[in-house]
Amino acid sequence: MRRKIGLWIVFLFTLLLISLSATPYSKTADLALISIRFSILLIVSVLALREWWRTRHDHTAGRDAGGTVLRRLRGWYYDDKR
Repeated sequence: MRRKIGLWIVFLFTLLLISLSATPYSKTADLALISIRFSILLIVSVLALREWWRTRHDHTAGRDAGGTVLRRLRGWYYDDKR
């Protein structure tokens, strides 16, 4: 039930974003959405580069440590209980 509500919220939010293209604020909405997308892309890129740099230069960290950001996000996404 909870998953269905989440899917409906995403669907309605998508309809809202699509409907913004029919308003006089379409260029502003496009710029805002592009800015949000690039911000998220920048954040994920920085996190991935940080984790790559840490694992490449820190030989003391074990592979099964599970304390890195990307591993924690993967565990959260797949509901991994480690």
